[in-house]
Amino acid sequence: MNTALTTAAATLGAVGFIAGVLALRTLGRLRRSVALLSRGSSGRETILDVAEKHMAASEAVRKDILDLQRDLAEAQRQADSRTADERTKITQTVQSMQRSVDTVLRRVALVRFDAFDDLSGRLSFSLAILDNDGNGITLTSIASNSETRLYAKSLTGGIGEHALSPEEEQAVKAALAR
Repeated sequence: MNTALTTAAATLGAVGFIAGVLALRTLGRLRRSVALLSRGSSGRETILDVAEKHMAASEAVRKDILDLQRDLAEAQRQADSRTADERTKITQTVQSMQRSVDTVLRRVALVRFDAFDDLSGRLSFSLAILDNDGNGITLTSIASNSETRLYAKSLTGGIGEHALSPEEEQAVKAALAR
């Protein structure tokens, strides 16, 4: 029994020794890893120092990005403001041009007729020249065998300041219809 006990004790001792050697070997590796973390691979800076530098650089980049975002937002606001100002100016210009175009005498109609029974060929005429609001003039030429007379009448809103002849009224209606 002593031999079996001695053998078991020797075996357990050998297993314990091997376990101890393996534990020391693992502990040595852990110490080397901790040493690298605590003093760095060059022995000058630790991984914590490197992490702090990286975090500081990341923070600087984040601040630069925030500054750029603010600058871009301000530039966008200024561009929007300039665009709105330009749009307002263009709108005012278009409205001014529209008012100018409305006053242009561009509605024109001509009515030819025979003023007298003894003269044919429709040599007499009434010409209406109006703007969009019906303001303008009528010119009427009455041709006879011996002379030609020219009459001009001003119009406001399609109505003459003097009574209009049927041919002048026809010319005004035709001009306003265009």
